[in-house]
Amino acid sequence: MRSALLFARRCYSTGLAQSSNRAVTWSKTQASRQAAMTGPRFEQTNMALQPNPIAAIDLIAAVPVKMVAGRKVSCDGGGGALGHPKVYLNLDDGEAVGCGYCGLRFQKDPHAHGHGHH
Repeated sequence: MRSALLFARRCYSTGLAQSSNRAVTWSKTQASRQAAMTGPRFEQTNMALQPNPIAAIDLIAAVPVKMVAGRKVSCDGGGGALGHPKVYLNLDDGEAVGCGYCGLRFQKDPHAHGHGHH
C-alpha cells in the first residue's frame, strides 16, 4: 500500500496529461490518468513505457459521415462476425445519426431521390 501511495505522488507530481490526444476525461465516471494508474494492480512505474493509443472516441470522429439516399439505414459494424448486432437508424430529421454500438455516423443525402436503405 505504501508503494502505491508513493507511486501516486510521483505520477501526480510529474504533471502527466490525461493522454497525448485527450486533454480531459470524456466520461463523468472516468478517473483521471493519475488516479486510474495507481494501486497494487499497476506495476509499471515508468510512464514513458506505457502504451498511449489514440482514444476510440477520436478515431471514430475522424471517420466521415456516410451519406445515404433513404430515410433509414442499417448498421452492423461492417465487420461481419467481428461487427455488432444489426440496428436500424431513422434519418428523417436530416441530421447525422450515430450508431449506438460503433459510433459510425449516417445522414440522409438531401440531393438523393431514392427511397431505399443501406
